[in-house]
Amino acid sequence: MAAELKTVMPSPSSLPAPPAVWVAFARQGAWKNWVLLVQLAVIALFTVANVHLADRAPDVVLVTPDGKATYVPRAAVGDSILFAIQKAKGQPSEAEVLQTTRHFLSLVLGVNSSTLENTWPEALAMMDGALATKLQREYAAQRVLETWKAAQVRTDLQFESVELVERTDSLLHVRALLSRTRSDLLTGATPKTDRVKVDLVQGVEARTMHRPSGLVIRDFAVTTPPTPTPADAGAGPSLP
Repeated sequence: MAAELKTVMPSPSSLPAPPAVWVAFARQGAWKNWVLLVQLAVIALFTVANVHLADRAPDVVLVTPDGKATYVPRAAVGDSILFAIQKAKGQPSEAEVLQTTRHFLSLVLGVNSSTLENTWPEALAMMDGALATKLQREYAAQRVLETWKAAQVRTDLQFESVELVERTDSLLHVRALLSRTRSDLLTGATPKTDRVKVDLVQGVEARTMHRPSGLVIRDFAVTTPPTPTPADAGAGPSLP
């Protein structure tokens, strides 16, 4: 009769002890698992904290036109105001919009033959790329800058009103009404005065070192009264 083959499993007590190196690896792996669990717990705590801070109502600080700040407790501020503050995060204030408008119009309309080489590039830097490129081409074709330099004139502006007509999260419509007086650069003789209305479209972008307010001029239109006055005659070439 053929002999029957049997497989006999060794008892645990009869197995040789694992080498010390394997024991060390096992202990090291267990230690890393604990470290990983601790790190995951810390990340979870930070996530919960950040979500809690993001859901908090913003602090409210009132700033007067002269720069004086006053803290107002949240309990004293209505929900509608808090919602408006949250919505306006990162948005330029109305004061910034009006100041940007005045500065831009002073550069573009306050023409001075002796400073035009500096003020015109600064005005271009406040525009978006498309508008700046368009005006550079038009001015070069019509030799506008050369004409103004040769005219030897200065322009004094008087702002009558600057108002924010409409705003969205990304665009603003601003309207300005002003008078400008052009006269001889050296003597101030033969002044000529006209009145203009300017409508500007400003875009809202991220605040940067070059554009701290986050505002960029996307387009603007200058209109004058339909019926010219005698003072308008011979006023020289007009910017845009």
